[in-house]
Amino acid sequence: MFHDNQDAVKALHSKMLMCDVIAEQQAQLALKDRKKHLEKEIDLQWEELEKQKMAEYDERLREKLEKEYHKKMKNAQSVNEQLEQFKLSYIKKIKEEQLEGELIKRQVEEELDREKERELKRQAKVAKTRDDFKKANEELLKIQAAIALKEKEEEAKIAEFAKKREAMEHLKKTKEEERFKQKQAIKQQLIDR
Repeated sequence: MFHDNQDAVKALHSKMLMCDVIAEQQAQLALKDRKKHLEKEIDLQWEELEKQKMAEYDERLREKLEKEYHKKMKNAQSVNEQLEQFKLSYIKKIKEEQLEGELIKRQVEEELDREKERELKRQAKVAKTRDDFKKANEELLKIQAAIALKEKEEEAKIAEFAKKREAMEHLKKTKEEERFKQKQAIKQQLIDR
């Protein structure tokens, strides 16, 4: 009966490990999809940049990214808490049923070490995602600044053109007035004669 119990424990551990591997793969796929979604969203926002005011757009994007980030962090925390609760209840049950206490202790320590490694990897992924969001936001700010500078340059060119045109109009008007005065002077001379 001891061997059967030991095999069952091993089988259960194996199934838990497979669940962890599948969960990790799903997390990686979700991260990949989230990155694709973010890239698609940035492309769409590119098209809207010329239609919206820069300050409003930047604020809305920042709020959206922060909201999504907090939501993902909250979901990840909830999943981790549920997983930790399940592991604690499982370990308690095994301790109550298993005769080999030392074996269970060693298995628990190994599982906790693996969980620490997974937690460190998860934290690294969260930090990388946060950095990716920050870099994307900084890139958008650079793009906005470049567009604003280009618009200022175009406005300066328009103002310069308008100034030159006004100067030309003034010169033309002055010349016409001079010609009119000359004609009037000639008429007056003819009258005087």
